[in-house]
Amino acid sequence: MSTGKQLTLAQMQNWMQSVLIQQNYQVRAANPEHLINESSRLTAVRHLGIYRQSYIARLRECMKNQFSALAYALGEELFQMFADQYLDAYPSGSYSLNDLGGRFPDFLEETRPDAGQEDKESWIDFMIQLARFEYTLSLVFDEHSDEEIEPATESTPDEKLKLAPIFHLFYHPYPICRYYLDVTRKKKPELPFEEDSYSVVTRNNYRLSLLEIKSAQYYFLKILAKGDSIAKAKEHFVNNYGFDAKRLDNAWNHWRKTFITAGFFRASD
Repeated sequence: MSTGKQLTLAQMQNWMQSVLIQQNYQVRAANPEHLINESSRLTAVRHLGIYRQSYIARLRECMKNQFSALAYALGEELFQMFADQYLDAYPSGSYSLNDLGGRFPDFLEETRPDAGQEDKESWIDFMIQLARFEYTLSLVFDEHSDEEIEPATESTPDEKLKLAPIFHLFYHPYPICRYYLDVTRKKKPELPFEEDSYSVVTRNNYRLSLLEIKSAQYYFLKILAKGDSIAKAKEHFVNNYGFDAKRLDNAWNHWRKTFITAGFFRASD
């Protein structure tokens, strides 16, 4: 290798990146003596090896933090294997590690062991959906929004109720949100069976709130998310979903309290 003085900054950065991020890279083969000074106690190879081990450990820990429920579901050893393979295939290209796992769900889809089979394994679908949900949570947490809003209260009239600025609806064919919450609450859940599930994720005062909801609530909120008023949403629900108007009014009185308590609504001007 050329001496450090002959390398441009870009060349040195590329060299350093290749040494750090490739899992099977042999540090001695990188000839670090040309770029890294030795000390009285450690050789250049040893200096670089320690830094490399620390860097890989940090990436692994970041992946585990971003996908904590998936790490629990897969188990420590299997999750780390997938994470290492992913980091080899999609090395970090950003100064920030916040988006380190951005392609991880797609990587799991691309490398699923039953990719060539007509009948797919349901547990793999669950793992991929869980990975997508967890990464989406990190995006919601970082989503830009004005947090200085007036939250709705039970005294806020229906015509003044508007969905919170950060409000996301989710449908999954597995109980993804419930499983995630059970993991975070240390309930040690078993892998679930297929089950239609609906949930809401909001952020208020820079804190995420997750809540499982019923299918009827999901479709009602989906109408509101398009910008319709409560009255319009009720009308649409009655006309398109076969709900009795009186029954819907009774349901809405219960939903309203739950939704306001959960922080789904703000009070509009």
